[in-house]
Amino acid sequence: MSPRAIFVAMLLVALPSMAGAQVTYTTTTSADAFLATGSPDNPTGSDLTGLNFGAAGTLAISPPSADKGEFQSVLEFNLADAVTLFNTTYGTNGWAVTAITLQLASNFATNGLQPNNPIFNVISGGNFVIEWLSTNGWPEGTGTPNLPTTDGVTYDSLPDFLSTDHQILCTNTYTPPGDNIYVTYPLPLNTNLVNEAANGGEVSLLFYAADNQIGYLFNSHEFGRGNVPLINVTASPSLKITSAYFTNGVFHLSGAGADNMQYQVQANTNLSTANWMIVGTVAADGSGIIQFDDTNATGKVQKFYRLSQ
Repeated sequence: MSPRAIFVAMLLVALPSMAGAQVTYTTTTSADAFLATGSPDNPTGSDLTGLNFGAAGTLAISPPSADKGEFQSVLEFNLADAVTLFNTTYGTNGWAVTAITLQLASNFATNGLQPNNPIFNVISGGNFVIEWLSTNGWPEGTGTPNLPTTDGVTYDSLPDFLSTDHQILCTNTYTPPGDNIYVTYPLPLNTNLVNEAANGGEVSLLFYAADNQIGYLFNSHEFGRGNVPLINVTASPSLKITSAYFTNGVFHLSGAGADNMQYQVQANTNLSTANWMIVGTVAADGSGIIQFDDTNATGKVQKFYRLSQ
């Protein structure tokens, strides 16, 4: 009997000649602000919940129990140019987002250090949450620690943010690295986050304390002297099976994906069912080329194949 192996790909998209290369787009925030509650020990006042600090050079995270009061921060990134870069590199619909990371740095990042402006809490390690917000396009405002305003986001704005869809992405540990040193935080490939990035939309994130210890300061895009917050969005070419055939009695499958990425090879004898079985794992090489031999394929049973990340 002649071989009857049949293959299908998860994504049937043409790949460019540089298929294996990953491309990363990096940008800073389009808007950011810290949101403060104040306290009796805060020189700006005991109630800062209605004040805006969008033009400050600094963002902050502290818990409600902190001496100078609670600080949360909101950041927004515009990723329209990321989609332009990826479409230019891979062709429209020829790519997928495979990694998103944040880089944050501060000129006050030494444990136990009191920032120059006494409105902020002492720098201290601890844990904090990053949450995805569906609310975008909020007003950054023009307030500073010395001259707060009411023309942008405030702590009192939080109920508006949280009245729409929002989702915790991750909880991170902050260990003060020393002044002017970036800390990188990988973000999970959450569906909402990836969809906004893939569509070239705006991405809004909320940062707040996850314990009673953290005192985290990091520069905003208003800082203007480097070390601004950065988001890095990495795209890879869409996964594709390029050929499949028997050779010397062994079924051989070739594909294209992201360089050095691990993939599963799955098989199914009946496409009317969801009974996909993992028949092996394979890593793409440094050029994104995937090669896999299914030594258990006999050619006497119809099989459908797909690649999965």
